[in-house]
Amino acid sequence: MALWSPRFKQWTPAILVVVVLFTVAISAHLVVSPPTFNTDLGDFAPESDSREAHDRIHEHFPDEARPLFIHVTADDGSNVLSIEHLKTMDEHLHYMENQSEKRQNAVAVWTTAPGIVQLALDEEGGGEDLQSIDSWSEILDALFDEDTVCSLTSDDQLLSAARYASSALLNSDLNIDASCTYLSDGTGDGAPAANSTLWVLEIDPEMDEEERKIIQDQFRTEFSKLSQNSDLEYGVASLDLISYDIDQGTFDNLALLVVLALVVVVVLLAIAFRSLNDVAFPLIGLSFALIWTYGVLNALGVRFTALEVAVAPLVLGLGIDYAIHLQRAFSAIRKEVDDPSEAWLRACARLSVPLSLAVVTTVAAFLANIISPLPPLATFGYALAFGVVCAFASSTIVVGALHVVRNKISITTNAVAITMPGIVNSIVGVQQKQQVMVLLVTILISGVSIFGVASLETDFDLADFVDPEMEIMQVREDMDTSYDSAAWKLIYILLEPASDADSIPGDALMLDELRGLHKDLETNHYVVGTDDSPSSPSYEGPYVVLRDAILRDASFGEEHNLEIYAGDVYVVNTSEGCNLGPMFAALSTNTTVADVLSGETWAERIDQTVHLDGQEITYFRNEIRVEASTSDQSNTVIASIEEQLGSTSLSGTLRYNLDGHAQLHITGDLVILQTVLEGLNASQIKSTAISLCVSFLVLLVLTRRVVPALAVLLPVALASLWVAGSMFVLALKWNVLTVMVTALTLGIGIDYSIHMWRRIEVELARRDTHWEALRAALSTTGVALIMSALTTAFGFLVLMFSPMPVIQDFGLITAVTVFFSLLLALVLLPVLIELSARNEEEVVETPEEIVFEG
Repeated sequence: MALWSPRFKQWTPAILVVVVLFTVAISAHLVVSPPTFNTDLGDFAPESDSREAHDRIHEHFPDEARPLFIHVTADDGSNVLSIEHLKTMDEHLHYMENQSEKRQNAVAVWTTAPGIVQLALDEEGGGEDLQSIDSWSEILDALFDEDTVCSLTSDDQLLSAARYASSALLNSDLNIDASCTYLSDGTGDGAPAANSTLWVLEIDPEMDEEERKIIQDQFRTEFSKLSQNSDLEYGVASLDLISYDIDQGTFDNLALLVVLALVVVVVLLAIAFRSLNDVAFPLIGLSFALIWTYGVLNALGVRFTALEVAVAPLVLGLGIDYAIHLQRAFSAIRKEVDDPSEAWLRACARLSVPLSLAVVTTVAAFLANIISPLPPLATFGYALAFGVVCAFASSTIVVGALHVVRNKISITTNAVAITMPGIVNSIVGVQQKQQVMVLLVTILISGVSIFGVASLETDFDLADFVDPEMEIMQVREDMDTSYDSAAWKLIYILLEPASDADSIPGDALMLDELRGLHKDLETNHYVVGTDDSPSSPSYEGPYVVLRDAILRDASFGEEHNLEIYAGDVYVVNTSEGCNLGPMFAALSTNTTVADVLSGETWAERIDQTVHLDGQEITYFRNEIRVEASTSDQSNTVIASIEEQLGSTSLSGTLRYNLDGHAQLHITGDLVILQTVLEGLNASQIKSTAISLCVSFLVLLVLTRRVVPALAVLLPVALASLWVAGSMFVLALKWNVLTVMVTALTLGIGIDYSIHMWRRIEVELARRDTHWEALRAALSTTGVALIMSALTTAFGFLVLMFSPMPVIQDFGLITAVTVFFSLLLALVLLPVLIELSARNEEEVVETPEEIVFEG
């Protein structure tokens, strides 16, 4: 390496010019075309059979609904259903309908309290305008007969709508006593009472995803204006808005974290080196590395998510480690070598083995995530790997070139290196006198960590990327506490023809099985509308459309040999059977109102649930509203429905009975969420296994002996176990970022272990005793590891300033990772090396003496 110093000195100006020009070009591209961040549940979805079935079948149906929830309350906490508030809401509804028209009729379906009342007046009350009514008693007189009582039966055509409204659209404190009293004896004002009501605006699912998010944000602004100018308060929330808020805040969040990380780097470099050059040059080099990382990925068209926010602190935290080691070696060699270019190349030569191997293992740990079934996690993996390569290149080439150019101008006096004798003596003392205790404590902590790892849960929620103090999160919390079924989610049960058929038979067997599915949903308490008696599951599907049509017009059922008995649809004359195809075909041309809540027609409901080829049924779609606010609940909901559907080999279940008739698939956001969780677990296991294998192979090549390789790897593996165990203590869960922590621990820990092991090996060849060698190794490389660990840990802790909870958790656990990796490299590894040397009865010398500084 020293022989190359004249050429390196000659090339340094050209290197810096090329690097600066490239950096400026990449920076210009970032300014002109800044990266956009897209964080949606669908972005995390891996490929699966259910997703393929979903895409295939949904080609014949409208895209799945994207509900926008509007939580409406009165400013003074009064009854939001009072006639005054109801009329105010009606005015606001007309205003928002006008806003929707200006935006390509963005709202496809409106389900609102004033809209429901007005629809009832149009259908049953002679079309009277809500604005002309002065009391609830007028509404009740217009809609109900004198002998109406407050009760619902299983064959009541309003049962399903009533259950859905009471559980999902009206506050759980709903009180209809006044209405029932008025219907009974005509006394009182008849007004129902509730502290809040929920509007559900179904945004046109055919709209472009980004356009849909922007329009919902505009609606949020309009509702905010209505809140300011009236005595009602409108809180707005949806999954699209959460995704929008994440994307809008990610860039600002990234900028904040980069600035804070750079400040931390400057402070710690100043403490470590107390030299302007040794602070400024790594800062410049790592700034270049960040620009290269984001600039190149952006130029390649990589789709960024909120995960990429964590790339900057990680690159800075790992990159500063390389710079500290190189600059400490450079400072030591400069005392003996006048030529700065030769001194820098000699420093690189001394550290070539541990640094290059550390980079290889760290990059391998990150690249292991490329095999993840989750696309954003794979992207995050190669973004980190590329960032580490950029940080290594800038620390070796750019920082070195800056030192050479600067020392050409004026030679600076290097600061005295920090040695930390107190810490060194304490560590050596423990290892001399407490070896057994070190091993016992290690075993104890490892055993406890195994218990903690076994208790960890896996979780994923887009809300984890949003500041909990943001308005949308407060709205979600208010909704959760206000409604029995707040912000429900959708599951789809799809039916397609059997593999050897072109259509689904609409015979009596199919009717029986659709009725059986309905009965199963009635007993599933995760489905909206099933908590009260008589229960009525809230879902849209071919069976409920058929049942509602016959309830509304019994002659329609008789015409097709069907009737309603005890609230369910049966064949009248079993010998004649039935054919559902012509019934659905007849309803597909009926444009009268079918849904008393949304105002949808029979034709619109058929369009969403049944796909026909003439009168032949080709696909069925059941859209089921379920309650699931956490990942655990989502898993439970999916498992309960899967259990009810059964399998083709389990007698008596829906899949078994329809085998040869139709194929069933469960899809939707909750199913996607479940596949994401499964993908997280698979990613964590595979990335850790790959990292362990790569680390062992690297160490085996380095040591050319199995036992020393295992001795060096053991502290790293234990650090990964301890970190995972500490997550349980810190009440953290596996998520899209923390699943990387075990592989990250291997990447960081192997760096520390290699540095420490190589230094001890060199000192053992120089010193008379093991303890002298250990003291010398700790005074040089050990101190350098402590300084680099501090900079790395504080760089990671910068992530705690992110408003995103998932980023905060990652920052905390990665800092813990650095601590455990350092602790085990300084305390446990020397003990293992000493025990190994004692067993061999002589000091093991390296084949070729390579001297390291830091």
